Amino acid sequence: MILAGVSLSFVFNGGILDKSQQAVNEYENAVNNESEILEYINSTLEQKINEINSGAGDTPTVDSNGLAKEDTTIVSRDDPNVQIVIPEGFAPAILETGRTDSMPGENGAVKSIMPKEQWNSITAEQINKGIVVVDYAITYDGGQATGSVPDFNEYVWIPMPDSSKFARVAWTVNSSKQNLADGSVINKYWEETDSVEYTNMVNSINLNKGFYISRYEASRKDSTTAQSKRGQEPWVDVLQTEAITASSNMKSEMNSHLIYGVEWDSILQWLLDSNATIENETGGTKTIMISDIQRNSRSWGNYNNSVGGATENSGDLQPSGTNEFWKVNNIYDMAGNVYERTQEKYSTGAFRADRGGNYLCAGGRRSSSCS
Repeated sequence: MILAGVSLSFVFNGGILDKSQQAVNEYENAVNNESEILEYINSTLEQKINEINSGAGDTPTVDSNGLAKEDTTIVSRDDPNVQIVIPEGFAPAILETGRTDSMPGENGAVKSIMPKEQWNSITAEQINKGIVVVDYAITYDGGQATGSVPDFNEYVWIPMPDSSKFARVAWTVNSSKQNLADGSVINKYWEETDSVEYTNMVNSINLNKGFYISRYEASRKDSTTAQSKRGQEPWVDVLQTEAITASSNMKSEMNSHLIYGVEWDSILQWLLDSNATIENETGGTKTIMISDIQRNSRSWGNYNNSVGGATENSGDLQPSGTNEFWKVNNIYDMAGNVYERTQEKYSTGAFRADRGGNYLCAGGRRSSSCS
């Protein structure tokens, strides 16, 4: 009883039972706090998942012309791994089709800028069919872009959600190795991958999950700057050094550059992966096949032996955007019309490879993949 009394005396005087009760109270508070924390975490996660599923991404803010005030990432509402980045001063476009895409034969001209309220509703399918963006304000007359030559450049977003897809592809036998006079061996077509420009390009693609290509073959803005506009004469007889400078000047603040072979190859691979649509040789449309890229592009390019809808105006040099059958995923003239200078080297000198064939060639001999 003495020990018990001592114990009880200790307990009732703020000892063991008081400490136990305090522990119980603290535990209950902790449980309540933990529940609140877990509830907050679940609520936040659910909100973020809903934002991703709804394609929320960044909240678009635009200027009086409808162009982005800052770089804006739009995550597709149905695939959180597919996105498009709208740079500051750009906006996604609605085409004359009333959609963001245009099938072979349909009018692919820009009609208007997409209202910002629709940006977060962009789907993965739309992105994979080639979203067109413009970089200057468009003035309208009855809903139409005014002027025979619009005062804006056009670009197409190439999604690269899987970085392994950004790679050189041996589309043709021209990717073989070549023995040089000094006995060394190099890839017949290769690129200098140690430049700051190349590194910036790769880092940007990995970060943004994609990149832009000019929608049209380059034309002259001035003597040292390229542009990507509809209805313009392509810039021909341009020296390699001039092409590099003109490409860099186009959007220097955005690391614009003359296209690399790895970019060209990756775009062609994207056309296959996205089941791009072209005309077939007997009329109608079909899903592009590797043979249409690698061996014969005459059904979707300007060649001397073009077929189907691609025949109209073919066999001669034509302005950009001339034939609606010379496009795929909203990109015009990757096959035929004029050769595209690239940064692929095919010797140890300053010479670079050209891609895509031209109007004087046969679509089988100089397909879209051809160097």
